[in-house]
Amino acid sequence: MTAVVPKTVVPKTIVVAFPWNADDALLAPLRARFPDLELVAQPFLGSFAHHLPDQDDELTGAAREVWARADATLALDLPAPISEVAPNLRWVQAIGAGIDHLADAGLPDAVTITNAAGVAAAPIAEFAMSRLLSVWKRLPEIDDEQAQREWKPKFGRTVEGLVLGVIGLGAIGTAVAQRARGFGMYLIGTRRSYKEGQDHPAVDELRGTADLYDVLARCDAIVVSAPGTAETENLFDAAAFAAMKPGALFCNVGRGSLVDEPALIAALEAGHLGAAILDVTREEPLPAADPLWSAPNIYISPHCSAAQDRYTETLLALFADNLERYTRGEALRNVVDRAAGY
Repeated sequence: MTAVVPKTVVPKTIVVAFPWNADDALLAPLRARFPDLELVAQPFLGSFAHHLPDQDDELTGAAREVWARADATLALDLPAPISEVAPNLRWVQAIGAGIDHLADAGLPDAVTITNAAGVAAAPIAEFAMSRLLSVWKRLPEIDDEQAQREWKPKFGRTVEGLVLGVIGLGAIGTAVAQRARGFGMYLIGTRRSYKEGQDHPAVDELRGTADLYDVLARCDAIVVSAPGTAETENLFDAAAFAAMKPGALFCNVGRGSLVDEPALIAALEAGHLGAAILDVTREEPLPAADPLWSAPNIYISPHCSAAQDRYTETLLALFADNLERYTRGEALRNVVDRAAGY
């Protein structure tokens, strides 16, 4: 989806709220490319403060002065209420694909949001496939036996010919399907926008969300990469897990809000699911007392399926391209449909 920024809107101050390494060295190439703009490093974590618990997100007087001048921002999260903190804000470039966490900031409808869909698609897809392969090839069991110095062969499953369902065929889902095809799997993808007769080059079959249960019944594994919206809340509930093929694997790299977690635990305890792979949970960080930790055959990672080695350079390339478009009043890339939530 694209949108055109009115030609009368010319940004002057860009706040780079990238929380980990926003500094003068990071911004030097952008400043050289856009010498007429004020690019200010003003890191802000907001709801993601658990990633760097020692960082103080309390806005100082100087920080408030910067935000008050902001026309646009590259941000993970936003200070609230953003309409008061940054009354001139017209464009937010999110550093991730999801924007559900921005709802609490109170962004006015007139503010354009663009996301970073596709920036982390490759590493997340690699992570999802590695987790599936690890379970099918019984690598955790083999590693445990090595630690015990035991020679007890554990033979895994042949992946070629298995059916993989990708729920949410956006940038991440497409990357998952492309990699799974390399293993000879049969691919079924679902899209909210599906129209009868449509296809997609990354999958063997494309279906709509209305066909979800039919897809679940056919798949040996499900990878969820759909966005977190009101429409997808608890998309995977007790009925959805019951519809899945017995022994199938469930992998969620989308949003924790898509999963009814007590229903997932029940499906694992009943032995209906072969395993669950979660890189996202409803509450993050996941409390130590949460029953998810002790559910059988579950593999939990702390929202780290993306990789940081090339993320920043890819993100900044997208931001620079959009900033160029913004200054020229041209259509931006990755504009979010605020009503749909992605």
